[in-house]
Amino acid sequence: MNPFKIYFQNGIGVYTGKVVETKPHSHHATEIIYGLEGSFKVADAQNNENEYRLSLIPHDIKHRFINTSNITPIFIYLDPFHYLSRQLERSYSLNKVIVGVDNLHRSSTMNDIRSWALGSDVDIIVLITQLIHDLAGYASHTITIDNRIVESTEHIRNALHDGISLADIAEKVHLSESRYAHLFKEQVGIPFRRFVLWTRLQATVEAIMNGKSFTSACYVGGFADLPHFSKTFVDMFGVSPSSVLKA
Repeated sequence: MNPFKIYFQNGIGVYTGKVVETKPHSHHATEIIYGLEGSFKVADAQNNENEYRLSLIPHDIKHRFINTSNITPIFIYLDPFHYLSRQLERSYSLNKVIVGVDNLHRSSTMNDIRSWALGSDVDIIVLITQLIHDLAGYASHTITIDNRIVESTEHIRNALHDGISLADIAEKVHLSESRYAHLFKEQVGIPFRRFVLWTRLQATVEAIMNGKSFTSACYVGGFADLPHFSKTFVDMFGVSPSSVLKA
């Protein structure tokens, strides 16, 4: 039986489990895919297929995962404004291009991540942080985000049950709507409304993994109903939530 483990919190997600092949999809996270036992393929928006052992996929890039060898994949997701995501993007010039990395599968970090996937009780966030350092080196300077944007993302996370409007959030951080919208996209990397949807999705997945039913979790994340959540999940991950979110 393939292992099933998932973590989705604080701007970092990681999943390993049922062997899946996805439909073409895109989401708002910088993604790392690693094959535990061997290589896999990723098709880009033009359906060009390339084989990888570890791939880096920029946010909002349409792609499709193809499990050519029936391997167990690990998917790592980083919020676009997370400092680890920024570090990867800067080091690899990630900009609408999928990048393959072939020299890390024998590293001690990858061995530790493999152990986590197979059931070892280790801190996966520490391992993901070390993996980014292995891939991109240690940041030579701090990547800063405007405090007003950081504050506004907290307002968004705390208001998922409510209607979230750009005007209301801009007012909370004392900016005009136009200035806030421009600054948000510049700093976070995706428009305000896309970020809100991505945040709702994360909160819903986290609630499901904490034992709530799919319907109850949709309320936690602020989705109108289960079909809306399911459609969003398929659009962003290329598979149905029921196919991957239960062991």
